[in-house]
Amino acid sequence: MVYIAVYAEAMRRTNIYLSEAEQAALDARAVVEGSSRSDVVRAIVDRELNLTTDHALDDALGDAAAELAERARRLSRDDPDLRLG
Repeated sequence: MVYIAVYAEAMRRTNIYLSEAEQAALDARAVVEGSSRSDVVRAIVDRELNLTTDHALDDALGDAAAELAERARRLSRDDPDLRLG
């Protein structure tokens, strides 16, 4: 059986030599994150070279904005002084 990975961006294969401890640490992190060793290596490289956008922060800010919008809707509905128009 042949598996083919499809990536949104062009990927190039790179071989590196790792000690047993480095490989074990990468594998352990991959298990914790539910990802692959390759995903962990790419994330570390991206972070170290400042190539990533902090998607977790973007998601948190989006969630906070949605919560604030919902609170504003509730307040404007419940308080006659805050009603629009």
